[in-house]
Amino acid sequence: MLLTVLRVIFFYVIGVLLATVLGSIAQTQINLWELQQLAVSFPWAERLAVTLGDLAGFTPFFGVMVAVSFLVALPVAQGLGKIFKPWRWLLFFLAGAVGIWVACLVANYVLPMPTFIAATRETPGLLILMASVGIGSWLFGRLTRPPAKRGLRVLG
Repeated sequence: MLLTVLRVIFFYVIGVLLATVLGSIAQTQINLWELQQLAVSFPWAERLAVTLGDLAGFTPFFGVMVAVSFLVALPVAQGLGKIFKPWRWLLFFLAGAVGIWVACLVANYVLPMPTFIAATRETPGLLILMASVGIGSWLFGRLTRPPAKRGLRVLG
C-alpha cells in the first residue's frame, strides 16, 4: 500500500514537472513572438537565455499553479476514466488543460495585474499553454493506468 502511494506521488511529481517546464517554455516563446510582431528581433542565443531565465524565475510560480490544478483535476479524470475507459487518455489530457485554464482565470481575477501570464491574453496562447499542461496530466494518466486484463473475455 505504501509503495503504491509513493509510486503515485512520484508520477504526480513527474507529471507536474513536465507540465510546468513545457508550459514555461511555451509562455516564454509566445511572449517573444509577440515582441517580434513589434519588430524586435531575438537571435537564438538571446532566445535561449530568456527561456532559461524564465525557467528559473517563472517556473516556480507556474509550478504551484499546475500542482494545485492537478490536485483537483487528476482525481476527476481518474473517476471519469473508470467509466469511460477507452477515452481515459483524453480525459487526463483535458483534465490538465481545463485545470490550468481555471487556475489562470482565478489568478487573473485575484492578482492585481491585468493578466498574470501574458501568454494567456489571447486564445492561441491560452490554448498552447493548456496543451502543454495537458501533456503533463496525460503522462500521469499513462503512468498510472491499470494493468490490462489478459485472457478470454466473454461478456465484457
